[in-house]
Amino acid sequence: MKTDALDILGFDQWFESRVEEELLPGQGMARVMTVDRGSYLVSMEDGERRAELSGRFRFDVEASPDLPSVGDWVCVESASPELAIVQAVLPRKSFLRRKTAGQTVEFQMIAANLDGAFIVQSCHYDFNIRRLDRYLVAAKEGGVEPVIVLSKTDLLPPEGVATLITGIRDSGIEAKICPLSNTSGAGLPEFSDALLPGKTYCLLGSSGVGKTTLLNRLLGEDILNTNSVSNTGEGVHTTSRR
Repeated sequence: MKTDALDILGFDQWFESRVEEELLPGQGMARVMTVDRGSYLVSMEDGERRAELSGRFRFDVEASPDLPSVGDWVCVESASPELAIVQAVLPRKSFLRRKTAGQTVEFQMIAANLDGAFIVQSCHYDFNIRRLDRYLVAAKEGGVEPVIVLSKTDLLPPEGVATLITGIRDSGIEAKICPLSNTSGAGLPEFSDALLPGKTYCLLGSSGVGKTTLLNRLLGEDILNTNSVSNTGEGVHTTSRR
């Protein structure tokens, strides 16, 4: 069942031990890459293709968090070379979710089966320990290992960055901290070294803290659109899709 192609996508022994309970003859494994208003893009051994939910699966779903989320492993049947039909979702090893607006307590899935979450806060205007703590609580509830990324260290003197780190530690937060600058490149090698093959990570943080720029630096080219910072050094919201 396990192949090199699935290995690269993160299909480890945890999922391999559970797939026999869900996978039926004629089905294959795929990982959900994007979700957009009920339309899915999944990655399979032979590449990416569009996917839709089977009628039976859609009928059996009891709540929206049970629908496929980015990062989920799903059992699919090929309807055509361009289309796969999702028949089931494998159990989730970990997840990130947030509460939806309203009086009742309901949740919206952000992503599933993450090995780590990099929580990005700018050293300049975005830094907020209470907000940071909320992200850390969400990661802990979902079984995701958090790492704090302090971006834009070039906007503060070294002693200013050290003061922020001291404030984080004094608040009782023990998560690993990775200071870096997308502009100067400081800290980027250490960040890159923390990314392991076959593992799945996400970036969390407010708009404009440098998440997209960081992804472009990792990729080595400007694949994702970014905007220049404002004249105050604050970031500008650019990315509009997951």
